[in-house]
Amino acid sequence: MAGDGSSKGAVLAALMANTGLTVLKFAAFAVTGSGTMFSEAMHTLADTANQGLLFIGIKRSERKPDALFTYGYGGERFLYALLSAVGIFVLGCGVTVYHGVSSLLHPHPVQIKWWLFLILGISFVVNGYVLLMAIKAINQQRGEQSFMEFLKTTNDPTIAAVLLEDGIACGGVMIAVVCIALSALLKSPVPDSVGSIIIGGLLGVVAIWLGYQNRSLILGRAVRQEVQDLVVGYLKQQPSIDRVRGIQSRIIGADTYKIKAEIDWNGRWFGELQVEWLEDNKGKLGADVKDFAGEFGERITEAVALEIDRIEVALREQVPELKFIDLEGDATGMPTKMEGGEVAP
Repeated sequence: MAGDGSSKGAVLAALMANTGLTVLKFAAFAVTGSGTMFSEAMHTLADTANQGLLFIGIKRSERKPDALFTYGYGGERFLYALLSAVGIFVLGCGVTVYHGVSSLLHPHPVQIKWWLFLILGISFVVNGYVLLMAIKAINQQRGEQSFMEFLKTTNDPTIAAVLLEDGIACGGVMIAVVCIALSALLKSPVPDSVGSIIIGGLLGVVAIWLGYQNRSLILGRAVRQEVQDLVVGYLKQQPSIDRVRGIQSRIIGADTYKIKAEIDWNGRWFGELQVEWLEDNKGKLGADVKDFAGEFGERITEAVALEIDRIEVALREQVPELKFIDLEGDATGMPTKMEGGEVAP
């Protein structure tokens, strides 16, 4: 996939940025006791852990196929992205909302320091930069798709996770600024606690959405309909093919598709390819029918194999992600000899 390197770069940048921000925010929480700052610190810690998982998933998914996994390890990216979504839900949403509710039920004074806003400002700039990197990476991959359509159908969950996590991070900073400022003005811990709950709730929504997307990829979601239409359209244009049916497809990895089609080959077309050879060798027909038929059959099967290779190369030029193409012969519609000498249509 053309955008795979940009995906990895966005994930790595997010991982490095959030590691530093996590230390900074937890230090601020330790000094002030702000529930919203705790939420921000937990949010960033969750992002750091999750982006670490995403990076591991990318690296492991790049391993080559072997005897144990003949289709490769592309699904590892989906597995680690799903674990990341679980981490967001447990660490980001669960712990944060729990802390916010606990602070509401058992309020305690919050020490608001001016440098809290400085830390939040730094966080906004850093997360904003990573967010822009994620948007740039998505723009490189989405082609003519709209931004939202890409997020719904992408088979690269890592870049979608970075985009949503850092988008929520930027939104969370703004919520934190407002809630901490209200707590300072009203001299009440309530706005600070409410901010913690809001940030946790947003993380929960993101986690559920990412979990659903990765579930469909792990189950083996079909490739986009326009890709299937392109493949079928190309196959139907070939003079060697009479009919195409039984299309099945699966996303195996972020840059790996598998597609299967049942092909009714045009036997007359393949036979006409052998006209010149038949003319040159028709003298052999009366001499040894068995040898002649065997040699003719070998030429036909070789012609079919060469045609399959040509079609696969042409399809991969149009859709580079089509690493696995299965073209199965379909005998439907041809007479079939049955018991008793009857012929089935």
